[in-house]
Order: sequence, then structure tokens, then C-alpha cells
Amino acid sequence: MKKGLMLFLLLCGASLLSRAQSLEEVIRLAQDSTVTAFQSRYEWESAQARNAQFEALRKPQLNLHFKPNYYRMIIDPFRDYVYLRNFDRFSASAQLMLTQKVLPFGGDAYVGTQALWSEYFTRDNQNRPRDFVATPLIVGYQQALLGYNPFRWEKAAEDQRLEAARKEYSTRLYLIAEESAKRYFRLVCAQGRVDMCERTRRTADTLYAIAREKAGIAMITLAELRSLELQRLNATNALLSARNEEKLARESLAAYLRVDESFFREGRLEIPTRTREIRLTPEDALQLARSGSPVVQQRQTALTEARGLQEKARKERGVKVGVDLNIGMQQINDHFLGAYKNPQFYMLGAVTLTVPLLDHGAARKGHAAAAAWQEREEQALREAERALQEDVLTTLENLRSHEQLLQMTQEAVAMADDVFELTAENYANGLCDINTYSLAQTRRDNAYNQHLTALAGYWTTYYHLLTLTQHE
Repeated sequence: MKKGLMLFLLLCGASLLSRAQSLEEVIRLAQDSTVTAFQSRYEWESAQARNAQFEALRKPQLNLHFKPNYYRMIIDPFRDYVYLRNFDRFSASAQLMLTQKVLPFGGDAYVGTQALWSEYFTRDNQNRPRDFVATPLIVGYQQALLGYNPFRWEKAAEDQRLEAARKEYSTRLYLIAEESAKRYFRLVCAQGRVDMCERTRRTADTLYAIAREKAGIAMITLAELRSLELQRLNATNALLSARNEEKLARESLAAYLRVDESFFREGRLEIPTRTREIRLTPEDALQLARSGSPVVQQRQTALTEARGLQEKARKERGVKVGVDLNIGMQQINDHFLGAYKNPQFYMLGAVTLTVPLLDHGAARKGHAAAAAWQEREEQALREAERALQEDVLTTLENLRSHEQLLQMTQEAVAMADDVFELTAENYANGLCDINTYSLAQTRRDNAYNQHLTALAGYWTTYYHLLTLTQHE
């Protein structure tokens, strides 16, 4: 450990109490207790549940549908002909159907059974024959738009959406660590300034007491005595201001961690004694940032969805072909059990062709809109990657600059302490004037402030780099 850093730690930690909180402990507490941590955890669990629902819906689905229906037919409100009667019709249908998405093709296959009961009622209460239509077995396949597979695009987008949610959750934890580091070092700097101001006031009190003794025997002028008195008053005011800043910083950190303010009042925060070595090259950092960025992943998801819509619009621009093919067994009878006797085999094939003869360019314009949106999402993805690259490279450069500045300010702190102690001793012995002493004190205070600022800047930048690369 260098002499300057050791001296700084001794000076700033002169009043250490029995309990100290480290940065790692604060970050661990924040990732467990902050509101953002709870919200991020719930969002991730919600994303997992949505993905599980999506995967479940791609598996076979068995459903029972029951549909009662009432129908009233009025031919003439005043007359009821024999051959053209007013009547009421009540029907009910039940269907048990097993469906499965055919993922390689984009349609739905189904197999099941169904039954239909119809009952007619006339105004003269003469019941007409009831009908039972039974379909013991039905097997079929339907697809709304041949040549387009929506399931493939849905699967690709859903996988990317889940991956984006996972990266978002991981990034939120790093952001919590980054915010914790900011508030942590705000309190560290505030505590360091309080220590510095207390030391300055003690020195001012000592020199003022010496000056009063010298003034009694006419060794210093009244102007110098009043200057020292003013310096003592300024040191007291600076200490009050530093304590107020420490109180605000402590309240900010405690509020973020959702703990009582007294949690940090009983102990001091530990100051990291060493910087952490950066082993990432710019190329490695960029690769890690791209692979772990939720913003880039979200843009890729949006681009996949846009490409799926563009392909669908392109297929719909020409002739649209849909199919519904099914085969089965069916019978009609006026008795329920009779409807299940001697079922007849049938085959049904329905092919729908939609030819846009006159749509005023709707299909073409819809495809143009989908294509433009795809271009927009591609541009948004490139912009997100560009902004991420700029952030990563800037953060790397700032981190190296802060590391150099931190080493230089450590040396400046050690030198400023030596100079001030020597100047204070010389002034006490009458070897220099008050101006020289004040200048040495100002330089020492500036050195400490610069070191505290460099310390906070280095660690907040370091944790921001972790947020971008998610790499320890």
C-alpha cells in the first residue's frame, strides 16, 4: 500500500467505530431489499410464466365446447299456414376436440367428436320431428394462409423475448449495484470531508490558542490574531456544512436500502484500498456488451416480429389460399342412440381463394408499410448497437483516466499533508506568516477533495462498466 493512501485512510478513519459496512455488503443488501430488486424479480417471474404459457399452448389442447341456441322464425305474425308455419327452434351442440399446432407447416390439426340436438315448436303446439346429428369421429387440418408459417415467427420472437427479459433482470441487478456504489461513495466522501473539517478545526483551535498567548506578549499583530479567529470560525462553519452533507448522504443510502438511518450511524463505511485490474480489451468489452444488452435484445425481438409481419403482408399481396380438410363419420336420426348407429363415412375439403380484383392497392400498401417498418427496426437495432459501443468505449477510457487520477491524487494527499504539517509547525514557531499557513491549508483541503472525487469517480465508473459488460 502506498504511503499516501495509507495516510489518507488513517486520517479519514481516525474515528472508526466497532462496525463497518463494506461496498460488497451494501450491494448485496440492495439487491435483496430495494424496491427495484423486488420489481425486477417479479417481472422476470412474469416473463417466465408467459413463456411457459406460450410453450403450453403449442402442445395438444383438449377442449369441451357446449353451445345452447334459441331461434324464433316469424313468417307472418297474424297467420299460420300449414305449409309455412311460424316456429321456434331450440338446439344444443357439444364438441370434444383435441387440437395440435402443426409447427413445421403453420396450420392446426384436430381430431374429436361432436353431437347436435335440434327441437322445433309451432304455435299450435304441434312438435315437429327432432333431429340428432352425431359425428363420432372427425379428423381434419386447417390453415388460413398457405405458404406462411406464423408459428415459426412466433417461436423465434418468443425465445428472443424471454432472453431479453433474462438480460433485463440481470442488468437491473447490475444497475442496483451501480446506484448503490454512487450513494455509497457519496457517503464515503461526505464522511471523509467531515474528518477533514474536524481536523482543520482542531488545528485552527490550536493555532488560535497559541496566537492568543503570543498576542499577550506582543509577538503577533492584532490583524493576524483576527485572521486566525476568522479562520477558526470558517473551519467551524465548514464542519457544520460537511456534517449536514453527511446526514443527507446517509439518509439517501438508507432510504435506497430500505433500512433505518441508524444502520449507518453506528459505523463507518469501508474505503476500498485497491483498484480492480481491468483485463478487458475494447473488443472483448464490446462483444460482452452486445451479448448481454437487454436493449439490443429487445430491438432484435422487434425486428424479428417486423420481419414476420413483412412476410405475411407479402403473402397476402397476391392470391390468398386457405384450406380446411376433414374426414369423419356422421349420421342423422330423430333418436339420440339412432344417430350413433350405422354412421356414414364422409370427406370434406374446403379451399378458399381470395383474389384481390379491386382493393385500391390496400394489399400492396400494406406490404409497403410492413417493409418500411422492418427497415425502421433494422435502423433502430443499428442505432442501439452504435450507442452501446460508444458507451462502452467511453466508459473504458474514463475508467483508465480515473485510475490514473486516483493514483496521482493519492500522492498529492501525502505531499499536501507533509507540507501542511511542516508549515503549521513553522508558523507556530514564528518561521512563516499567516498567508503561507493559509495557502498550505487550502492546498491540503483541495488535495483531499480531489482524491475523494477521484475515488468516487473510479468506483462508479467501474460498476457502470460491469453493468454494460456484466463481467466480473
